[in-house]
Amino acid sequence: MKTIIQDSELEDELQELYILSNHWMSDIHFEEDEIRFLKKIINNYLVPGLKSGQLNEIADFNKTLTRQDENIANLKNKIAGLLKFIGGLVNDSNAEIRIDLVEKFAALEAEMKTLFESVKQVKKSLFSFTEEVMKAECNAFTDQITQSLFI
Repeated sequence: MKTIIQDSELEDELQELYILSNHWMSDIHFEEDEIRFLKKIINNYLVPGLKSGQLNEIADFNKTLTRQDENIANLKNKIAGLLKFIGGLVNDSNAEIRIDLVEKFAALEAEMKTLFESVKQVKKSLFSFTEEVMKAECNAFTDQITQSLFI
C-alpha cells in the first residue's frame, strides 16, 4: 500500500515553476523581436552603403543571428516540453516527482541566460559597428564638403 501525503508547499512550488517556465515564452518572444530588429538594421540601413571589408563583418552578424534564431526554436520546444511535464505533475497529485525536474529546469534556465547574454552581446557589437560606420561616413562627407569649399 502506498501512503500519499498532501503537500501544499510542493504544489505551490510546482505552480511557481510552471509560471516561471511559462514566462520564459514571453521572454523568448521578446528576444525574437530583438533579433528581427537587428536584422532589419543590417539589411535596410547598413548593407546598401558598406564597403567590401565591412560586408564580411555583416556576414558574421547574420550568421550569429541565424544561430540565435535556431537556439530560440530549440528553446521553445524545450520550454513547451517542460510546461507539459510540470502541468501533468500539477494536475496529477499521484505523479511521482523526481530530481530530474529540477535538473531540467536549471539547465533550461542556464540556456535562457546564455541566449539573453548572447543577444545582448551581438546588439552591443552591432551598435558599435554601426557607430563606426556612421562616423566614417560623416568624416567622409565633411572631407568632401571641405574640399569643395577650397576648390
